[in-house]
Amino acid sequence: MEILNQVENIRGAREPLLSAGGAMNALLSPWTLAAACMLISLGLMASSNAALWAVSLLALPVAVWLAGKQAYRVLLWVIAVNWLQVIGDVVAADLTGNVLSDDPYRVQAIVWSLCAILALALGMRFGTALGMPSGMRLGKWLFGPAAQAASTGSVAEGERGVSLNRVVIGYLISLLVTTIVGSVATSVPALAQPVLALKLIKFVFVYLVAAKVFESGRGYGWLVLLSFAEMVIGMVGYFSSYKEAFIVILIALASSRRQVSARMWIFGAAAVVAVVWASLAWTTVKKEYRLRVAGEPIAVELEWMTQRILVDSIDYGDAVMQLFQRIGYTELYGRVIARENIGALSHDFNFYASAVQHVLTPRFLFPDKATLNDSKLTTALLGMRITGETSIGVGYVAQAHADFGFPGLLLAILSIGIMIGVAAKYFMTRTIPLLIREAFTTATLFLAFPFEENIDKALGGFITGCLAMALVLRFAYPMIARWLTGPQASRRRVYSNRSIKELPT
Repeated sequence: MEILNQVENIRGAREPLLSAGGAMNALLSPWTLAAACMLISLGLMASSNAALWAVSLLALPVAVWLAGKQAYRVLLWVIAVNWLQVIGDVVAADLTGNVLSDDPYRVQAIVWSLCAILALALGMRFGTALGMPSGMRLGKWLFGPAAQAASTGSVAEGERGVSLNRVVIGYLISLLVTTIVGSVATSVPALAQPVLALKLIKFVFVYLVAAKVFESGRGYGWLVLLSFAEMVIGMVGYFSSYKEAFIVILIALASSRRQVSARMWIFGAAAVVAVVWASLAWTTVKKEYRLRVAGEPIAVELEWMTQRILVDSIDYGDAVMQLFQRIGYTELYGRVIARENIGALSHDFNFYASAVQHVLTPRFLFPDKATLNDSKLTTALLGMRITGETSIGVGYVAQAHADFGFPGLLLAILSIGIMIGVAAKYFMTRTIPLLIREAFTTATLFLAFPFEENIDKALGGFITGCLAMALVLRFAYPMIARWLTGPQASRRRVYSNRSIKELPT
């Protein structure tokens, strides 16, 4: 009878996992988002940019609806981060008292950027549909037999068979790997991009730690320590990288099939507050940090950062202004539209064709390939004068406008969405435990195609990251798969795979 009870407990534990609903999914539904955005719109009617607020807030639930109710959470994140970078300019305008309608080109840039996000979301839906039953023939050709096996298999199977302690050990090892990878990239510039793509492995373990903690309700101490380590390491880098781990943790929280507990809500809220605070602090001190102590021993960097952030005063009001001005990225797009309207915009750049050519000529085979220079392209496109220490790109949406105009750019962005959706479907249809699939999908795609990035860098980084992670999943993961599960998981699977009739009573 004791064995029967164990089997019943195992089967009963599957039910919450099989449900893709729950409080978090209800919170992320298009209808909930639409209602929330409507209430916010009513509250912002006093804004001098109320019309743009209404359009921007309407675009988010529509994009979620276009992506589909079964969209992977990492895809919703890609949509959300692009949306945030568009409405950042609206927020900044309200904070400074500017009326964006005084600049019709800026308004066009915001509205057309929102249209591009809708095209991106629709493309993701098309891409992920390739592996579904309606697209099974094409999905089978792209993904192999794993597409059907993964789409019909048990959601819960193998999900709990990952040891939290061993995943934490894997995370610590991945920190060492990323350090070595960074040194190799610095020593061999020709291999920098493919080697740096291996840094994404760390975020696989970050996701696994977070997902296991949220699933079991135990081990929050490990998650807090991991978050603290990522915050410290990220804050003392030349380019801030403190946000990435928190983003992955929040995606793991949104992907959880467990009922969201009070502890999960509290941790999620604390993670958001930590990221916002760190972003405000970093926005204030980054120039001074880079000028004075960047590149010094880490003890010196930590001491300076602690003194500057925790002891010295920071003008958080000014930091909020700077942060939203940095997040928003439609100003340069507005200049592209303005130059086009006066006939000063050249259509000979062929940004997208050049990006494809750049990807097809890897540097280790073509060492004389020109180095990417965002500022040089921006100067050529807009005639801006940019200092040598600054790197400014116009973003892949603005470049699509320069190449194809509007609405032609929507087809280009739709294609990008399809690529992202196909990549997500590929990783999510491997014949491995669901938790591992989600971890690799999230780690590979959560940094894909940020709004401000030029198409050559965005496309190259996306393809290189997908290839590197696919190779890791194919050849490296099987070597540690059994070790990750731990000894107890193997015994649980033995019992769960036997029918009740076969068990002794």
